Parts: sequence; C-alpha cells; structure tokens
Amino acid sequence: MDDLIPIGEFSARSGLSAKRLRSYAASGLLVPAAVDAASGYRYYSPRQLRQAELLDALRGAGMPLADIHEVLRRPSGDLLDAWARRLADDATQRRGALDVARRLLAPASSTSHDPAAKGPVMKLNATGRTETGHVRERNEDAVVAGSRLVGIADGMGGAPGGEIAAGLAVALLQAAFTGRSADELSAGVRAVNRAIWERAKGSERLDGMGTTLCAAALLDDHTLAVVNVGDSRVYLAHDGTLTQLTTDHSVTGELVRRGELTEAAAVRHPHRSVLTRALGVGPDVELDGGAYPAVTGDRLLACSDGLFNEVPAEDIAAAMAARDDVRVTADRLVEQALSAGARDNVSVVVAEIVG
Repeated sequence: MDDLIPIGEFSARSGLSAKRLRSYAASGLLVPAAVDAASGYRYYSPRQLRQAELLDALRGAGMPLADIHEVLRRPSGDLLDAWARRLADDATQRRGALDVARRLLAPASSTSHDPAAKGPVMKLNATGRTETGHVRERNEDAVVAGSRLVGIADGMGGAPGGEIAAGLAVALLQAAFTGRSADELSAGVRAVNRAIWERAKGSERLDGMGTTLCAAALLDDHTLAVVNVGDSRVYLAHDGTLTQLTTDHSVTGELVRRGELTEAAAVRHPHRSVLTRALGVGPDVELDGGAYPAVTGDRLLACSDGLFNEVPAEDIAAAMAARDDVRVTADRLVEQALSAGARDNVSVVVAEIVG
C-alpha cells in the first residue's frame, strides 16, 4: 500500500485535473485503486498513470465513453483505425456544411449562377397546410412550400423536441438548397441531420428528439430530385396515375416491401409508428432518393403519416387526379383526414410544375 498515490499527486503527474479524474471514476473508466473509508479520499496506483494518459488521449480524439470502454476492455489498433475513419467522414460532412454556409454568405453578383440560361424557367406552384388534429396536444410537423422546394418534416421526441427538430429541418434545408444538383440536396439533408443531433446532444430536455424529412426539389436542369428519411412521403401525379416516390423507413414499411403485410393492414399495425431511420438520432444518416424528369403539369404531394394513415390510398389518388387548384386539393385532403379522426398531426403540400 506504500506505493499508492494520493489524488492530488496523481493529478499533477498525469496532467489531469482532480475534477476530470472524478468524472472518469464516475463513468467507470478509471476507478481509484483505494478509497479512505473515513474521509472518502482517493488513491491511485502507479500503473494507472499510463491508463490515465491513454484515456485522456482518446477523449481528446473525441471518442465517446462507450467506445473508450471497449478500447480499454479489448485493446486493438483496429478500433482506433475505425474511429479514425469516422473522424475523416465527420470532417468531410462538416466541410460540406461549411461550403453551404459559404455560398449563403457570398454576395450576389451578375455573373453568379443563372438558371434561366438553361432554357425556359420551371417552378412549382405550391401550397401547404398543417393541422394539429383531434388527439395530439401540439403540432410537431413543419412544411415547406416554395417555388423550387417542397417537403414535410414530422418531429418526434416529445415536447419540445419534436417541434424544434421539424422546424430546424425545414429551415436549414431551405437555407442550404440553391437548385444546383441532387447531390446538393442530399448534402443539405445530411447537414440538417448533424445540426439536429448536435442540438439534442447539448440539451437534456431535447434528448431523443428527431424528425422525418421528405423533400422534392426542382433543379436547374429541369430534373426533379427527391430525398427522404423516415416515413413521410412524396407522391407524383402523372397522366392520372399517383406514384409514391419515397421509401417508408418504418417497421411496417419493411414488412410491406417483403410482402409480409399489405398496405391496408399496415395502417392498423401496432408498430405503424416505429421508424427504422430518422434525422437527429445519430451523427450520420442513410438517405433514400431519386431523380425524375420534371414535366409541366405534373403534380406533387408531400405528406406526413397523419394523412395516409387516415385517408385511403384511392381517395388520395382521386383528390390528386381532380385537377382542382392546388389550395383546394390541399384543403380537401386535410379535411378528409380531420373527418376520419386525425389521431396525429396532418400535413400536406400540393405543388404543380409550371413553366
């Protein structure tokens, strides 16, 4: 016992403050070799100096405590290599977000990107509507209905997280998107994911918040780019046919794709609201998307599950085929969901490609 080192001396020799040593002890990463039962004073052994230096180096590299536990339990260069790859990926995403911010801060100029130079200007005649419904206490949906971008975010995580996550999603995506490419749209969604994750990580009251996001964007080359995470949907109405362009990232969505569940049964399934992907639940996210020709006269419908879980698919298709004014169509769909019970927030965006 003579070689035990008091916490003050151990702090000086390891370069770690007593406060940091106590936090490492509380997390089980660097437990004192002995504790005075009367005073609670902590003592460390000399062999723990190297462990303390390793632990602090890993924390300096940004490694989470859970991963450090694994490295200390099973020392391996492979684990460090995996973390290095993750840091490189994170740096790439952050640089992409900075590039978006740089474009947004750059002053406009006469020689800047001019979509009109590519031919006739196309745009979206879009309108959106969102309602709380008859059961939920607050509306955690957010919509964007612009001339180049439409979409829906359906927040989750309880008050106030879901509402904040959905609002961040649509605001940041609108700020990031300029119409240049589908890659820009996807990069914007990944930046949104990182922003929501960072926001939740810094606040206990926002712990667990996240959101779905579906978006359709009209690009400068007259292409329609679609991206989604979660179970909010984008549909395309073309020549009287309504086609879902997005993939439901949910338990029931997976079952339907495997042929183990019908669309009608999915609406009543007890796990219909369980998502397999969402924005903000981790630092990285996998997206689904596609690109389609933009055809004048075609219509888009973006909606949350509060619509398609209440209104039958054939009724949604009939409303989109009616060719009424986009505002009339959006109102009709929302009113149908409200009449059916509206157990969730109901949000729709209806847009027509014009130009």
